[in-house]
Amino acid sequence: SDTKLQCEGVSKALKRNKSIEYNATKKCLESFPFNAKRATKMVDLTLHFLSSYYVFFDRAKEGPPDGFTYQPVDLENELKSLRTKTFKSDYDFTTALRTILFKLKDGHTRFINNCYTNFIYDQKLSLYSVITTDKKQVFNDTLDPSNNDCEVIEIEGKPALQVIIDFANDKIAYSKDLGVRFNMALAPSRPEYSQHFTLREDLPETSSIAYTLKCPKKHKNKSFKLERPWNITYADGIGLFENFCLTQNNITSFSLNDNFASSSKVTKLVSNDKNPESESSNKLKASTSSNKIAHAKLVVDDFYILDDENKVGIAVITQEKQIFEAGQKFGFNELKKRGVEKLILDMTNNIGGALTETLFLTSLLLSSEQPNSFPTNIIINDFTIRTIEDNFKHLSSDDYNLYNPNFYLKFPRGDKFRSPSEFIGTRKNRTSNLYLNALTPDEKKLLNNTSFPWTSDDIIILTNGFCASACALITMFFSEIHNVKTVAVGGLYNTQMSYSTFPGGEVTSENIIGGDAGDNSTEFPGVNALLLTVREAHDFVKNGTIKVKDVLEYSYKPAKYRLYYDENNAKDPSLLWLEASKILNKKT
Repeated sequence: SDTKLQCEGVSKALKRNKSIEYNATKKCLESFPFNAKRATKMVDLTLHFLSSYYVFFDRAKEGPPDGFTYQPVDLENELKSLRTKTFKSDYDFTTALRTILFKLKDGHTRFINNCYTNFIYDQKLSLYSVITTDKKQVFNDTLDPSNNDCEVIEIEGKPALQVIIDFANDKIAYSKDLGVRFNMALAPSRPEYSQHFTLREDLPETSSIAYTLKCPKKHKNKSFKLERPWNITYADGIGLFENFCLTQNNITSFSLNDNFASSSKVTKLVSNDKNPESESSNKLKASTSSNKIAHAKLVVDDFYILDDENKVGIAVITQEKQIFEAGQKFGFNELKKRGVEKLILDMTNNIGGALTETLFLTSLLLSSEQPNSFPTNIIINDFTIRTIEDNFKHLSSDDYNLYNPNFYLKFPRGDKFRSPSEFIGTRKNRTSNLYLNALTPDEKKLLNNTSFPWTSDDIIILTNGFCASACALITMFFSEIHNVKTVAVGGLYNTQMSYSTFPGGEVTSENIIGGDAGDNSTEFPGVNALLLTVREAHDFVKNGTIKVKDVLEYSYKPAKYRLYYDENNAKDPSLLWLEASKILNKKT
């Protein structure tokens, strides 16, 4: 086929395990022909699933609350506008569709094409932001270590910090908080969820990036230019490329327990003054060295005791999975045995996961009293009512289904639904009555005969803002309901920042929700898939009586305390733990 011919350069490079030339990649991507009939079908399906099931479909049209930075999105109008447009290639059409959903800044909701989004574009640089007083911007170069510790003055002829802020504002879709997006553009972060500026999944606009550097040990500290081309590869190599791109076999799998944003790649960067006259400022630096832990002792995997006089334990939690819960209970028990009096929960770069982990961790450390999580609801359509009624009659409390009332509990007391109508609600709004998740039988067993000495005053949460999905629901519940202290690290200098991102409620894919709802709409053609937020979680106040508040996705929740990265703590998180310990023990 013509596409196979145009993609020959990509195939040859992958077969030799070599980097793909930028022009060969571009030529390949643009060779997939635009099909207006197919594109219209994809637009119509996207609009159908979003308007029928996406819980923020109407809310997305509204402007952001104070603290958030994003543009309102009228999904219906923007998607319909694609029907009248002609595109040079299917890649251009898909990019336009993806861009509309990216504007939502909802990490749960996006359009995926498994051919196009598995290309990896890597600068082989890692840049990170530090707060210093000498106004240096530094980065670490894996291809040319002599560039390490150089100041990044400009990128593509523009002030480096502004380039990164603009990129975070326009191109990163995983948070409504610009400070969190700024952190995601940079290191230090888990490589697969950071460094969006220098490690991308969409074809960059240019074949290289030009940096202006100033190095203390090179060129007599005079500025010089470095042009770095993209190193382009494909996830899992030639086999996956041929399957997804040349034969277009869609083997997308989506686990219902994985309630997180599964971006496979992310970026790193560097920054500069917010206020040029400020004594302190954001600076751009980066590191490829792995984290060292110099100021804490490992007890068991992911659990540490800090080297200070305060008997502070640390739990590093990077995702929420039920298979980790026994290990968490064991780790906290080991800290308890060693006389730990205070806890730091480091939930930096936490990608989320199982929704019941929210209930489990709350019940394990704080209280199992209902409600032990935020209430949620789902959109109710005329044709889903019969499904809900049938499921109530025929499914048990163990049968996961988005429309099975028996799987969930009533808010706020946590008792069982007695009828389908209790779940469905009055239909005055588009959504169901509020409901809660239930702990699994295994989780209930783990919680038996478990008690810890810590109260909410003894705990502090530390994140870089990318504490996503289930992680956001945990940290918000700890903070909002139990008044646990929160610290956000990094971001823009002297600016408040969220400690979590896209709490949403639950993510699913169009084929799963279609099956659960009894929606016979055709699945997306080819290697395309739609992920969307299908449940929304609500804040509430518990003060004698319970008062439900706004949805969490659109509620700005900044951390009470702020810390910033520097050249040392960016590579050793135990330095941040020491600072968090001071806050926890009221020494700052």
